[in-house]
Amino acid sequence: MTHPYMKKFAYKTQITLKVLYHFYNIIGKFFQIYNIQEYKYNFLEQFKIMKLMDYHSHNRRCGHAMGEIEDYVKVAIEKNFKEIGITDHFPLGAIIDDPQFQKIIKKASMDVKEFPNYIEDIKRVKEKYRDKISVRISTEVNFATPGRALTRQKKILEPFMDDFDYLLGAIHDIKWHDSPVIIMDPREGSEALKKYGIEKINLEYINKLIKLVETNFFDVIAHFDNNRILMRPNKPHYSENTWQKLLDLLDKIKNKGMAIEINTSGTLKGIGSQFPADEIVIEIIKRDIPLLLGSDAHRPKNIGYSFEEFIEKAKKWGLSHLCIYENREQILAKI
Repeated sequence: MTHPYMKKFAYKTQITLKVLYHFYNIIGKFFQIYNIQEYKYNFLEQFKIMKLMDYHSHNRRCGHAMGEIEDYVKVAIEKNFKEIGITDHFPLGAIIDDPQFQKIIKKASMDVKEFPNYIEDIKRVKEKYRDKISVRISTEVNFATPGRALTRQKKILEPFMDDFDYLLGAIHDIKWHDSPVIIMDPREGSEALKKYGIEKINLEYINKLIKLVETNFFDVIAHFDNNRILMRPNKPHYSENTWQKLLDLLDKIKNKGMAIEINTSGTLKGIGSQFPADEIVIEIIKRDIPLLLGSDAHRPKNIGYSFEEFIEKAKKWGLSHLCIYENREQILAKI
């Protein structure tokens, strides 16, 4: 004989299923009557949780971020992310060996000797959480010059090239023949901005981006217009000549098959939007250059920061796909 409790449970379950069934049919008939099937699809899609990917994260090794790699992975899982890329700063000690800069280096990136441990730590976490999230192996390499500096960086990277899913190339400073090193930080670069002017800073930054692209070494360009940080809270003004040079660079990136990161940390850094700026994103989408999402998180809680807001905005400009990487292979995923 069936227990009374089981009868009651079965009855309640039956009622619940009937209610859900009728609710679905009512909604469906409503959309059918008014001939707006596409809205029916969009409405039903809202019940699905979008799975995103964050391809730019740091950790305590770089000296200015908080938390272990595993902390960032756990937050990504909590936020229902499909993938997370670990991209801590590649050792600056690989290209700067002047003793007077050692304190600065320790606050900017891990030690060269620590890099193998960094890779092993990612592998450990990747295996531990492989049933919950895909962990991608990478590093953010500060591009200095295409000559001696890159050669030294490649030598340290070489033993791990088979481990990487993608490589981030980034610019954090600029220099030309008669200038000092100008760091992309308003606290240190404001005087240079006053001395050389916006036009010169923009031009030299783009020149360095061109050199980065022409190395054919990197998969993704991080925080594409990082020069904006010097001009906050104002937007950089591009002359007709400099803007055309930037557009030509985008064409080159398209031909090289590289991706550009949408770095949402720009809002947190006081520049008013993501890197790159809206007007550049529109040009990127026009050219079908692959875009990749990165929070540049230096705190675990910032994983996926403002991704949904950017996607909704960019869809209006024609964004239909995002880029993901595995074993240095670029894959487009429909959003």
